Amino acid sequence: MYGETTDLKGRPLKSTAIEPATLHNPSAPFSQAMLTPSGANWLHVSGQLCAEGSCEEQAHSVWDQIAALLKEAGMEIDNLTKINQYIVAGTDVSAYTRVRNQFLAGHRPANTLVLVPALAAPGALVEVEVIAAKF
Repeated sequence: MYGETTDLKGRPLKSTAIEPATLHNPSAPFSQAMLTPSGANWLHVSGQLCAEGSCEEQAHSVWDQIAALLKEAGMEIDNLTKINQYIVAGTDVSAYTRVRNQFLAGHRPANTLVLVPALAAPGALVEVEVIAAKF
């Protein structure tokens, strides 16, 4: 039946995780891929960063910024389909991932984390860009 949560063919109107049994299920909280049906509104968020504080403090600031942008677009954390994260090499990555995982609260979008030598803003340790989709 067509409604708010399904299309004309009864498929769910939400992004769903793609986790083939042939691929290793990572221990980190992310999906190998996300499938979003046509008809979604997409939000592409530029890299968010903060140039002050510890890695943990910057992570909180960055994820607060992302949450504010999602809210402004009428979306929530569960609408995230892809996360690209850039962390300065030598930074405590576990401090960042603890904060990220608190914000994700069990949601598992596709995820890439890259260690880089530096970011554009002096003092920045963390930069995160996201893609979200909502019907």
